This record gives sequence, structure tokens and C-alpha cells, in this order.
Amino acid sequence: MNDKNTEENSLFSKEELDALNPQLNLKKDRTFLLQPNIISRSINDVEATEKKLMALAMSYIPYKIENDEDYTVSFSISEAIRALDLTDGQNQRLILENAVDKISGSQIKIALDNGDWFKYTWFDKASWQPSTKTFTLTFNKTLGDALVQYKKAYSKIDLASLGRLSSKYSIRYFEIGLSYSGNKGINGNKKGTWYFEYSVDQLKQLFSIEKNQYKRTCDFTRRVVYDPIDLLNKAQVGFTIKANPINKGKKLLGFRFVCTESEPAPRKHVLINSVNNGKDIYEEEIRLEEEHRERLKELYPDEYLSLLQEVEKEKKENPGKFFFSDYEALNRLEKNHPGE
Repeated sequence: MNDKNTEENSLFSKEELDALNPQLNLKKDRTFLLQPNIISRSINDVEATEKKLMALAMSYIPYKIENDEDYTVSFSISEAIRALDLTDGQNQRLILENAVDKISGSQIKIALDNGDWFKYTWFDKASWQPSTKTFTLTFNKTLGDALVQYKKAYSKIDLASLGRLSSKYSIRYFEIGLSYSGNKGINGNKKGTWYFEYSVDQLKQLFSIEKNQYKRTCDFTRRVVYDPIDLLNKAQVGFTIKANPINKGKKLLGFRFVCTESEPAPRKHVLINSVNNGKDIYEEEIRLEEEHRERLKELYPDEYLSLLQEVEKEKKENPGKFFFSDYEALNRLEKNHPGE
């Protein structure tokens, strides 16, 4: 796409685009996020607009953290509107500005398979610069590390589809549903379909719903399950969900959520030099990095085991320092053998 066509089709002025900081590469739009499933299935209660900005911010985290500067990301308000495919206007921009004002206090609770859980704030800092119309967010370092760890278990989230969802519960079903899409068409699922199941108690925990928030079951099922799923299905996000109740007699135990692949709605906005549109460059980088690390593990098995024991010892002394011991051990092994 040439610059002339970009200027003619863009909803944003040339002056607005030129005001962006070129050192931060802000003119390159994001189209999707590779989000670890452990984040998609985390326990949090974040409003819809805040979650959209968090997702966009996560898309800027490099696939490999090199230094502390990599935990800080910046993007313009125009870029946010384009990437999330939002309807532009003064009201929309005020909503985004207000969301960033609240975002730094948002928390996330991550549960690991062994039963351990850790609670963190998403960001250490959040700022808005009116002169350049730019947001700058600094991720909590431990959480930032989690975003690039355990790369074998992630899902691809289309930012435009996310942007079409107006309910925080709809967004949770969207990201949770995608985190299980690896079962699509396999393990007994028909072509283009997959499912996931949660009990009522698990849903309340995932969505941070207070025990007595919904005293009647019908209110819970309508507001937390059926209404947000209906909004998701109408938004054309690339798949639909049908919530099938699981009952024991008259008691509602939970739901089986059956997902079916569908065609997503087309984008409204023209993108500018998209950095991850088309070929999945980041996914290829992740694959090559994993292969390289596994090769080092095979070449230096004794050193890897020694490093793993070292990490486990540090983890016991400082719980929550590392999400995945094996990942940190491989990090150290890689540093010990640069260029191999």
C-alpha cells in the first residue's frame, strides 16, 4: 500500500500520524495478539475497553524479552482505533483516555496446574501524552515474562474481532473459547468445532463474581452466560458459541460451551504498514526459538538439570519469581551458550 493511498483512505489526518514518535515504530499497525492460554484462562475482572487496550499493549511485547525497555510499550490513540477497528469520534477517544486512567490498578490472578496461584497488577505505570496523543504502558515485569513464556500454549486473538465486543463477559468467552481451539476438529469434535466446560463455581471464580452477587440462578445464567454469548455471536468474531447446561436433576452444575468456526466480519479501517498482517512472522519466530532451545537442552543435559535445580531453589525462596522453572532454566542455558 503506498503512502498516497494510505493518506486518502485513512480516517486520520496526516498531521496526527506525523505527530507519532517514529523511534517507537508507532505507524505500524497490529492485527492480532499471540496470547498465552494461561492468560486467557486467568482470573480477572477487567472492563471491556480496558481489556481491549491491554490486548493491544500485549501485542507489542516482543516474542523474546531482551532488556527492561521491552516491558514498556507505546501506541497512539489513532493506532488503537485502527487496530481494534473501533468507530472513531470524540466520545470514543474520551472512553479510551478514561480507560487508560483506570488500567494501572487492574489485577490478574494466574493459577498454575500444580494448584499454585499468583496475583499481580497488569502494569507498573500508565500514562497519556495529549501532545502526541500517545499511551505509554509499562507491564509488571513478572507478568511481562509470563506473556513470552510457555509459547507452546497460546491462541491467536484477532484484535478487530476483540474490538467489536462491548461486554467484559463476552470478551472473556472470546479469549477462553480461543484458548481451547487447539481441539478444533479432533478428539471427537466435528470439523470446525470444539468445546470447553466449566462448572458454575468455576465461572464465578474466572469472572471474579462475588458469592451472593446473583442470588437467583436465572439471573446468573442470563447475565453471565446467555446474554454475553448472544452478543459474541452477533459480533461476527470468527466463531460462535452455544451454551448447553449441565444439570443433575433440577440443579445446574455448569455448562458445555460448543464453539463453531464462522466467517469474521470485515475490517472497517485501512491499516498502515501492518507488522503482523498476512504471514505469521511472530509464530515462525516462536517455533524457531523453541527448536533452538530444545537443541541446547539435548547438547547440555547435565548443565540444564543443574540450572533447573538452581531455579527451583530460588523459586522456593521467592515464590512467584518465575512462572515456569523449565523456561527460566532454558533462558540461563541459552545465555551460557550465545550464538550456538
